Amino acid sequence: MADTTWTNQGDTLTEAPSNRLKFIVGGVILLAAIVFLVVNAMSGNTQLYKTVDEFYAEQSRLTGRDLRVAGWVIGDSIQYTEIDATTSRLEFDIVDDLNDPTAPRLHVVAMNEPKPDLLQNEAQALVEGHAQQDGIFYANQGGLLLKCPTRYEEIDPALHNSQ
Repeated sequence: MADTTWTNQGDTLTEAPSNRLKFIVGGVILLAAIVFLVVNAMSGNTQLYKTVDEFYAEQSRLTGRDLRVAGWVIGDSIQYTEIDATTSRLEFDIVDDLNDPTAPRLHVVAMNEPKPDLLQNEAQALVEGHAQQDGIFYANQGGLLLKCPTRYEEIDPALHNSQ
């Protein structure tokens, strides 16, 4: 075996480059990627909740966007038409104030939906869908939610015995 010896020929040892800069750059890139993903996911899945008056106040900005609009059903406006065995059209108007005859009405169209039993005069409706340029609000499939006004009545506190 050969004998080996180490000698120092005046070379100086230098420090390894700092890893701090690498961690900072990597952290900034990671943070930017997370912020991008969160903003991108939220902007695509947001759904605005509006009343009829709020919708008409911002109609030009809201046309074509996915919305939820709440209002009271006007019973005289309900029309259900069966076009054929698989196609139907349900139409009705909703308003914010039933006692104001000048209140703006939003005309709602739901295609291929059965006529709900709860769809009646003065029922509260929440409709998910989008409005088009013609001013008609088209409900998404399954996007019609109703609350019957007669089913939920307040109890008179004077008649209720609390124990």
